[in-house]
Amino acid sequence: MSIVLSEDKTQSTGIKMLLVAVLCLGLNWPGMKVGLEIVGPIWMVCLRFLLSLPVIALFVLITKKRLPRLNRRDRAVVLMVAFFQFTLSMGLITVSLQFIPAGTASILIYTTPLWMLLIDTVWYRHKPPAKRLLLTGVSTIGCGMILMASGQPGAWLPLSGMLLASALWAVAIRRVSFHKWQGSVIEAVFWQFTFAGALMLALAFAFEPMPKFTEYHWQDWLLLTYIGPVATGLGFGLMVAAGPKLPPDRIALISTLTPIVGYVSSVVILGETLLFSVVAGAVLMIAALVVNGVSKKTLKKVFKLK
Repeated sequence: MSIVLSEDKTQSTGIKMLLVAVLCLGLNWPGMKVGLEIVGPIWMVCLRFLLSLPVIALFVLITKKRLPRLNRRDRAVVLMVAFFQFTLSMGLITVSLQFIPAGTASILIYTTPLWMLLIDTVWYRHKPPAKRLLLTGVSTIGCGMILMASGQPGAWLPLSGMLLASALWAVAIRRVSFHKWQGSVIEAVFWQFTFAGALMLALAFAFEPMPKFTEYHWQDWLLLTYIGPVATGLGFGLMVAAGPKLPPDRIALISTLTPIVGYVSSVVILGETLLFSVVAGAVLMIAALVVNGVSKKTLKKVFKLK
């Protein structure tokens, strides 16, 4: 009985942590959109990672009772994820966000299942099951509806940038899926943020003017604090920490709230136009993510199927 209660308590804690992470990451979309008015996109990515390092280090200190270490056997995948996911992908996301609505961007980044299917079938020569093909097709239709609704003159290039960012994210996800971590994942995140932040710092000095930090108002610093330590540090930290406490299908189900929070908060906070085609496309994409991510048992329980 005590074991069952302990498991329930652990899962309850994991759900709360994941919900906070989803809220932080979802609200970060309008936050980044506003932040781009005070700092360039490369500087934003750089500050986002470097300012979040103390939070991730604190996670490690609390859970491991020591400072972050980089396991030698994890080095290659840490560098690969830092480059593809946190440098290239996040850089493209932030640059593209200057030209398209934050709500639309928050949904399009979740086209990763489309790219995962391509990677698995073309590169790894896997034959996907019919369910995955069907759900990916549904997700593709939803993505197409969003693109058609958002593809105003001048917007196609940044929209394509978001899709490319999603593809790079999928490359990183697939590489991680084949890796057996020797160190902890939270420590890997610390070093991924460190390498990505350092690289973006060098690029920022090379290609963008230095932000006038001395002229920033308290509201500007509050926004950067949210984008960095809160949304990125706390958001990613809680998501990683919640992972071992919950079954994968529950994580997949709760994580799909992120683009919903991103879209709704962008409409409410930024006053972005609520487009029917975008909403309908988002419903198709998110529904496909949910059905693909949860088990048959969970689906039957949710929809009360026999």
